[in-house]
Amino acid sequence: MSIVLGILMSHAPGITAKPRLVDEKRWQALKGFERGRELVESAAPDVIVAFGNDHFQNFFLDGMPAFCFGIGEEHIVPAPDLAHIVGLPVRRFRGEPALAKQLLQHAMDSGFDPAFSEELRFVDELGVPFSFLLGEKTDIPVIPILINCVAPPLPSWKRCMELGAAIARGLASLAPDRRVMILGSGGLAHWIGTPETGKINSDFDRRVLALIEAGEGNQLASWDDEKVFCEAGNGAFELRNWAAALGAVGPCKAQTLGYAPAPEWLTGMGAMSLQIENGLPAR
Repeated sequence: MSIVLGILMSHAPGITAKPRLVDEKRWQALKGFERGRELVESAAPDVIVAFGNDHFQNFFLDGMPAFCFGIGEEHIVPAPDLAHIVGLPVRRFRGEPALAKQLLQHAMDSGFDPAFSEELRFVDELGVPFSFLLGEKTDIPVIPILINCVAPPLPSWKRCMELGAAIARGLASLAPDRRVMILGSGGLAHWIGTPETGKINSDFDRRVLALIEAGEGNQLASWDDEKVFCEAGNGAFELRNWAAALGAVGPCKAQTLGYAPAPEWLTGMGAMSLQIENGLPAR
């Protein structure tokens, strides 16, 4: 197995549904997101493992798994009844059910107890990053892994990073000849459904980006939810998906592709590429 690309990216629906809500200066700062597509084309992955989170379109308080593996033959992104939220066309992506089931079993053998589904529904958690990273391409199979970032109690930051590391070990043993792209979709600072909704903490966002750029992303494993909520809101809990992706790639430095605070989209928007050379993280 060779992890050929790692991408971390925010996924607010407004960036595709209402892109012109932000001024030209900030929009230009986000143009770097499009650089991600060039990176995908250059890396030529033949499977994408995508860490994202449900937004109550699949699960609710009557049944909320910490982790859920998408093992379906096909993934529709976005779900037809949710497409208006992200302003994107409905597209069909191939799944990788055989490998997904093997990774599911590997996760169980590694001490995890994830849920699984053949019929997950998606909206911005895959719709937004795929619109930037894949363009019109729908031929790269996808294995989505959803992490509970919305309904406490949440899996710990350390546990999310450990899941990513377990997935990497599974890929190394189960799919040694595959070229794998790892995606962490979510964040950055934002408050959802609270009086602070629309507030942005750019200082927090830039500290996170700088931390990961410096190769210190493993520090996310020790984060405390109360502190994260006070500084960056409940929406920043989605950075668990970044933690899982960082756990999969391993210690590495990164490059920020673009960042802009966007209260009009209710979040700070950022994207990063993890520096990987010859299938190994660049130390």
